[in-house]
Amino acid sequence: MNTKTKAVLAFLVIFLLGGISGYLIKDSLITFDRERSYQSAERQERQRMSERSFNSEEERALHRQQMRQRAQNRLSDRLDLEDNQKADFFDKFYIYQSEIRDSVRSIRSIEQQFVREHYNRFRKDVDDILNEDQIQNLDRFFHPDSIRQNQAQRYHR
Repeated sequence: MNTKTKAVLAFLVIFLLGGISGYLIKDSLITFDRERSYQSAERQERQRMSERSFNSEEERALHRQQMRQRAQNRLSDRLDLEDNQKADFFDKFYIYQSEIRDSVRSIRSIEQQFVREHYNRFRKDVDDILNEDQIQNLDRFFHPDSIRQNQAQRYHR
């Protein structure tokens, strides 16, 4: 191999190594930055939640009333409601909201019962396939109550 070929190969190897190391460093920096921003967001959320704790039910009720009034003001502005429209509109709006909330709760309850029944049937089907430890692990990860509990734990970390 002549000197010119060796120089070109050395240049290519150095160039490739530089590109690969740059990619790996960039990827690790992005991952580090993501983790740091996630931790920062979690800290801010915990702080916001602790600031939101109320000393009494009166404070909680007052806060709710203030939030409701701000929402009404924003919606009134957005819809350009006149004063004579506001009372009737918000009466009907809150009835609509409560009906939707009640319907969603009912649907959610039916859904949870449906999932629980199907899980129990699945568990009976695999009961003769899995040993007791495997069934306990299955319940820990896939039982509807465990899934909800695991989601809550992940959210509050």
